[in-house]
This record gives sequence, C-alpha cells and structure tokens, in this order.
Amino acid sequence: MDTTSIYKEETGSEYPIKLIPILIGLGVLGTIGFSFSIHAMLVGHHHALNTTREVPWGLLISPYVFFACLGTGLCIVSSLGQVFKVESFRPIIPRTVFLAMVAMAIGLVSIMIEIENPWRVGLNAFLSPQPSSNIWWKTAIYSLYLIFMLFNFLSLIVKKEKMARIFAIIALVTVAMGNLNMNSDMAIQGSKGFWSDNYMPLSFIALSTITGCAAILLFTWIGRLLNGRKLHSEEDRALQATANLFLILLLGFLYFTGVKIMGGYYPDFTRNPEALYLLVRGDFSFNFWVGEVVLAVLIPLLLIVVNRGKQISVLAIAGLSCLIGTFVFFYDLVMVGQLIPHYYQYNVVDLPRYYSYTPSLHEYMITGGAVFLFLTAFIFGEIIIRKIFLPPSPAS
Repeated sequence: MDTTSIYKEETGSEYPIKLIPILIGLGVLGTIGFSFSIHAMLVGHHHALNTTREVPWGLLISPYVFFACLGTGLCIVSSLGQVFKVESFRPIIPRTVFLAMVAMAIGLVSIMIEIENPWRVGLNAFLSPQPSSNIWWKTAIYSLYLIFMLFNFLSLIVKKEKMARIFAIIALVTVAMGNLNMNSDMAIQGSKGFWSDNYMPLSFIALSTITGCAAILLFTWIGRLLNGRKLHSEEDRALQATANLFLILLLGFLYFTGVKIMGGYYPDFTRNPEALYLLVRGDFSFNFWVGEVVLAVLIPLLLIVVNRGKQISVLAIAGLSCLIGTFVFFYDLVMVGQLIPHYYQYNVVDLPRYYSYTPSLHEYMITGGAVFLFLTAFIFGEIIIRKIFLPPSPAS
C-alpha cells in the first residue's frame, strides 16, 4: 500500500495560517533560550556553566541524550511501517520520520552548544578525525543518520516508496549502532561501572523505542487539536498499534527499573553501589521514584491499561508523562555517576563523599531553548505534512 494512499485533499486552507502565531511564539522562546549559549561563549563556559573539573558534564548533556534516543526510537517505530511493512504503522510514517529527523538534529545542536567552541566540531571532524574516540564515532554516526533520514523524508515527499525504504533501512542500522554503544561514551568519564552494566545497551534501545511511542501518541493528539479534526480510521488503528507496543515495552522496562532498585538496596547486586544508593535512597531519590518510576513507567502503564487504548487524549497524557519521566531518567543517568569521587574507596583525606553540581541559569535556558525549538520544528512539520500528504478530515 502506498504510504500516502490513505490521504485525500480536504478544504480549510486557513489551517497553515492559524499555525503561524504558534510557530512564531515557540520560535521566539527557542531563540531566547539558545541566545544564552551565545552569551556563554562570549563570557566563557567556565563563568556561565556550573560544570567543574570533577563534574565535567552538566545539564546540557541531558537534552543531547534525550533527543538522540528520541530520534532513535522514532526511527525504530517508523521502520515498522517502512522497513518491515507492518500495515498498521504505515499511516504515521510521514510525521514519525520528520520528528525523528528533527529530534536528532536538536540533539546534535545541544551537544555542540555544550562545547565552548562548537564551530570546531565540524571542522576538526574532517581535518583531524580520531577513529579511536567513541565521541568522534558517535557524532559521525548520528550525523550520517540525520542525512539518511533527510533523504528518507524527501523520498516520501516525491512518493518514491522503494527509495524511501532503502534510506530507512540504512538509517535504522546506523542509528542502532550509535544507540547500542551510547553507554560506552558515558563510561569514559570513569564513573566506576554506573553506565557500563551489561544490561545498559538493551536498556537504551528499549527506552529509545518507548520515548518514540510516547512522542507519537502525544504529537498526533496535538496535531489533531491544532487542525480540529478527528482521526481517520487507519490513523486510529496506527495509534492503537503504537499504544500496544508502548505497553509491552513499558512492562519490559520494569525489569531494568527493578535492577536499579535492587542495586540501591543490595550493594552486592551492582558494580557501583555508591552511585545507586545516591540514586535510589540518597539525594536523587525524589528524581528516581517520582520521575523514573512514577512518571516514566507507572502512570503510562496505568493510563493505557485503564483506558485500553480507546481515547487518544488519555494516550497523549501517558506519552507526555513518559517523556517527562525519561528526561529525568537521562539527567540522573548523566549526573549520578559523576558525583562519586574517584578513588573514594581509599579514604583519601579531605575527599568529599559526593561531588556537588547545580545547573546554572544558562544551562536551564539553553535546555528550554532546545525543547522549544523542537516544538517549533514540530509545528512547521505539521504545516509541511498537511500541505504535502493532505491527511483526511472525517466529519466531527
């Protein structure tokens, strides 16, 4: 079945016009947030950011990991329709491919801004490549993925289904390589096993797909609100299939959450008991129990089971809750391992039990800017998708 065959022309040419104020408003908020990155470069990162020699990675790493994993998850879900030809997922391909492309772009921009001299990234990547560097490989892999997804989306626009599928396959393989090795990037900080447990690669893939499902449920609902239309029956079936996949993955992710809880209460269960104690029972316990457990897993599970996937608004709330919770998850993942001092086990004189870190105003604003620019791109994408793919508008 042709991806766009379910779409037909509809009236209501005022639709793109009424989205312009929203587009401009979100764009302004995103620009204000990212303007703080320019100021940080002018005054110096050591003045604007609260990172230190002991804690070199701060809040700005979180949107990179979050959006990179979101882009991965959206690519995986879109591949179910494109690569594996699961018919129920095909109606959501255009929006999913576009959001996957945007999410990865925002993630790469976030990590570039975290670097004090971001213009050196692209230049040095070609002039002085470091094949032995995990970070170099990750940046190269994700940049290639972004290019393949762009060609994938362009192929969908010109209705070249076979070509789009080829690019989708290449993008899926590329992004899977990057995602499965993400814990290795973090482990180079020497955080004593917090990121290098054997379950971490599978955990990253599972959580990436979960965030992809959550984003599809949320942004499809928002798209429906923006254009004031009911979903086509095939779109509705696609969301039902996404909700079912979402439910299965959340049930599976309970295992990884249980592993963390076990590590927090039973030190012999993990290679870094101090970090898991800090996460599960220490200063990060609120983040863990409220963000990672309740928002990311329990509330979405409860809403999907009680609702049985019937109301898209309830599914959207489940998706929003999961996305907020997973952002907290990634923030904890980045920070907790770094707060355990090196050589803590040797009782070094004057070595603190934990290092400290609190995000600066610049870090908060830049992170907010990344989120608002993603939302700006989403609105822009809705205009493009509506204009090109012409989704149907069943009678209200």
